[in-house]
Amino acid sequence: MMPFDVTKPNIARIYDYWLGGKDNFEADRQAAEAVRGQRPDVADLALENKKFLTRAVTYVAAHGVRQFLDIGSGLPTSPVREEGAAPLWLSTHEAARAVIPDAVVAYVDYDPVAVLHSQVLLASSSGQVVAVGGDMRDPQAILTHPGIRGAGFSPTAPACVILGCVLHFLDPGAAKGVVAAFAQGLAPGSYVIISVGYGDGPAGNDFADTYNAQDGSRIYSHSREEISALFGGLEVVPPGIVDASAWRPEWPETARSERAAMILAGVGRRA
Repeated sequence: MMPFDVTKPNIARIYDYWLGGKDNFEADRQAAEAVRGQRPDVADLALENKKFLTRAVTYVAAHGVRQFLDIGSGLPTSPVREEGAAPLWLSTHEAARAVIPDAVVAYVDYDPVAVLHSQVLLASSSGQVVAVGGDMRDPQAILTHPGIRGAGFSPTAPACVILGCVLHFLDPGAAKGVVAAFAQGLAPGSYVIISVGYGDGPAGNDFADTYNAQDGSRIYSHSREEISALFGGLEVVPPGIVDASAWRPEWPETARSERAAMILAGVGRRA
């Protein structure tokens, strides 16, 4: 088994640290705090994204979809902040299987460290829940991956592709092409869940700059119009493309003012 390099920060483990998890090392924590020093709300944004993804997966599963591809998934964990407390969100397989117990879930990541961590974490899970390596820039390779097909994924049945806070690792044009390729490769009645980091005006560049150089990954700034264009050709589920915290919240929230930085999120359906 490939050993973990604990001396180099890893974006999946950085997110795990922000979310209160324990699957991280000192280098990850230092990098995470460096970002937090420039953007104090980064952990809150990460949590809002995870909560959105939980609600979105639950919504899609409730509409009868039983297979999910979580692209750029990071670590499939749902840590609790205090002993005995309920998790603040659910990982994809937990959310999907709370609705459809035999749902097929594939966690896909380009980072071999994240894949290996995920495989260890999922070692006791059903064979219908897997973690494999894959590059979101090659949707066809993911859709035909033998490990995913072996878990029970069928391209002829509706499926859900999750692109949660990963498309800002691509420039807007490439990101749009990735979504279009996945959507075209899915059966009618399928869904695409998308969330993208967004900053209004100068905050957009600040959002990108705070991440860049922490683990070698580059973040691109996407405009609101470019994020909306990602859903081209899809039926956008109400309430549309909104702040992640405002997408079908579990409890009614008071109106909140537009923030300079947020996670914009939405769900699209292929007719």
